[in-house]
Amino acid sequence: MLAILPPRARVACAAVVGALLFAPFAAGQSAAGQERARRSLLDFDQLEHAEYDEHVGCGKACVYRQAWEARFGEGRGGEDGEGAGDAWMRGIVDTTDLIHCDLSLEIFPSNENISGTNVMLIESLVDGLSSFTFRLRSQFVISNCTVTDSVGSYTVTPTSPPANSYGRTITLQRAVNAGQQFTVSITYSGLAVSRGFGSITFGTQGGNPIVSTLSEPYFAATWWPCKDGDFQQPGNNGDKFTMTMAITAPAALRAVSNGLLQGIDVLPSSRRRHRWATNYPMSTYLAAFSATNYNTWTVDYVHPEGVMPVEFNIYPNSDTPANRAAWELCVPMLHAFRPIFGEYPFIDEKYGIYQFPFGGGMEHQTNSGQGTFNEGVTAHELGHQWWGDMITCTTWHDIWLNEGFATYSEALWFERKPGSSGLPALHAHMASRRPGSVNGTVYCFNVSDPNRIFSSDFSYRKAGWVLHMLRKAVGDDTFFAILAEHRARHAYRGATTAQFIDAASDAAGQDLSWFFDPWLFQPGAPAYEFGWQNATIGGSPYVRLRIRQTQSASYPIYTMPIDVRVTTGAGVETFTVHNSAAEQHYLLPVSASASALSLDPEDWILNTGKTQTTYAAGPPKIVSISPAPGQEFAHDAAPTQVTLLFSDGVLAGANAFAMDGPGGSVSISFAQGSAVSTRTVTINSPLTPGTYTVTAGNSISLPAGTLLDGEIDDPMSGPLPTGDGLAGGNAVWSFVVLGGPCTVDLNDSGDADVEDLFLFLALWFAADEAADFDGENGVGVSDIFAFLAAWFAGC
Repeated sequence: MLAILPPRARVACAAVVGALLFAPFAAGQSAAGQERARRSLLDFDQLEHAEYDEHVGCGKACVYRQAWEARFGEGRGGEDGEGAGDAWMRGIVDTTDLIHCDLSLEIFPSNENISGTNVMLIESLVDGLSSFTFRLRSQFVISNCTVTDSVGSYTVTPTSPPANSYGRTITLQRAVNAGQQFTVSITYSGLAVSRGFGSITFGTQGGNPIVSTLSEPYFAATWWPCKDGDFQQPGNNGDKFTMTMAITAPAALRAVSNGLLQGIDVLPSSRRRHRWATNYPMSTYLAAFSATNYNTWTVDYVHPEGVMPVEFNIYPNSDTPANRAAWELCVPMLHAFRPIFGEYPFIDEKYGIYQFPFGGGMEHQTNSGQGTFNEGVTAHELGHQWWGDMITCTTWHDIWLNEGFATYSEALWFERKPGSSGLPALHAHMASRRPGSVNGTVYCFNVSDPNRIFSSDFSYRKAGWVLHMLRKAVGDDTFFAILAEHRARHAYRGATTAQFIDAASDAAGQDLSWFFDPWLFQPGAPAYEFGWQNATIGGSPYVRLRIRQTQSASYPIYTMPIDVRVTTGAGVETFTVHNSAAEQHYLLPVSASASALSLDPEDWILNTGKTQTTYAAGPPKIVSISPAPGQEFAHDAAPTQVTLLFSDGVLAGANAFAMDGPGGSVSISFAQGSAVSTRTVTINSPLTPGTYTVTAGNSISLPAGTLLDGEIDDPMSGPLPTGDGLAGGNAVWSFVVLGGPCTVDLNDSGDADVEDLFLFLALWFAADEAADFDGENGVGVSDIFAFLAAWFAGC
């Protein structure tokens, strides 16, 4: 759900805040008194014209920030005994798997009551299961609870919820073993009490009743008996189930829900029952309904395998061509997301958008509730159908996997929508999603406070930036391969942060903990300071660049590829440097002298500042080498010296250079002397065929003592200049001396074989001068030994 909304949506948000503020004093009033008071707060026609103080954001984050702080003060727990304590830190062990829910309920807008029955089909995951806990808020009265197992049915009495809990436990008369299934049927009724964002909201729009639900994160039990994580607990959203839901309401109301409409039943007393069903696995908090006098229309989403209905339900007073067109943008969004996310995950059912009282949006599976017509919200909620619904954060610790992905989905839509400018549109949208603060973690350690779970800065914005930066760090192809691997492993299941990191690392072919550890689990973001200067080295132009990370010492050092854009007399050139330390120096080969330089010009990296300062010198680097890395030489043109050009005048100690070849260490010599930028190493004996490795670095330094920055990524290809930006690394590279003609291949077969041996012996016995293999001007026994040595060595 989105954290940034336009002013009209903020007005609707104020209504939800009002409902939350109203809850504490409503409990002591009569039903009629509650009705009057709530209607005064929840008449959305009046709120369209209400005064509203401008606030940063008005999605879930805004609601909790305003309502929780107003009611309790920042950081405190709930009311009605729903305090956090530290219970969320307990381990969670799931002993059952919920297979299916068959929920039938009736809503009474006149007195805000609900009654209904939920039948849960459950499979035991352990042997000897003797109890089962479901959630239902304490004000509801349970009139019947029946268990049916393989033997028969029996009635049980659930316990009352303890303090700090919605949990009610039943004791099973017969233990259930792993793999066995049983049902629990719970019939209940009572006054609806809304929590969270409006978990069960009774109100009016256009003078007509509206009843809507929004259970996230852990408030489903405020309107139906369910298996769910408890209040202020991490939960287990990975336990998914299929569902049928039948909603009975006054006949003037249309009730919408998840999945496909199975039918509408006309009932006595001017009532109708709408029956919905979904065969896709779903998490508890994603089950929802809304009922009012909706206007309804559908459009087709034509996809490669057929046609899917897209259904819209809107308030009559909001039903304008502009609003219809705004919502119908979800259809081109479906087309835009398909190539990068895969096909819409609930393609055999529907996608829908329905209007509801909450001012933002909520990604109820197959049917998103929206209180706005904002394009970004529509993209956000549709993105959730993949990231949040098909794959759901297993616990509320992992909420960034929902909200960060949906936030980045907005940016991907603006990048890919018809007529988009592409990457400029992507970067512009991400700029609008910069967090106001970076001093918290993306991973949500504290799930006892929904204000923190739905932090606009951390769970939405910073989390979206993590994905944006991951895309930069690994490249487009790998980034979208990561999304595909995430889908392949976790579709229609829950996923934890650790599971996503594993999938990402496997798809990227590298351990990505260097990226995820600081960005997910630690607070902060980098602040950059950089300085540069032109240099001419060996007659060629270069730019010397120094980058420092100057963020708070309490923040980590961030490893990222950073784009550097250099403006020269020959044009604009872009380089990418690998930044992984508090201070690093780079040497960039340019086409001409530079006049300007910008760091991360497209703002791929979330940072708190980029400050240009005076360049400060760093370690020397090797600019060119002869023989170059990987260079090959004919056997009769092997090099006799190695020449190195350094970025600065360097001193070379006695152990500055070393060379190894096929026979081991190679004798070399060089002048130590004063600091010079060109160094020549003499090879003291001819080189035979083979691969030779040169090491430069031990004791090579500036006169001031700064050691060589010499690392070469690949000893056979470079590139140059050397270095990782830090002093103290050796340069190691190789070149090759090729062998001469194969002198033992007498039959020109391309290899040394037995026929060559016999041909040589024939020549030797004939005293043919061609058998003078050792070149000593005569055919003798030594020629046989020389030929055999070469023959065994092969060609």
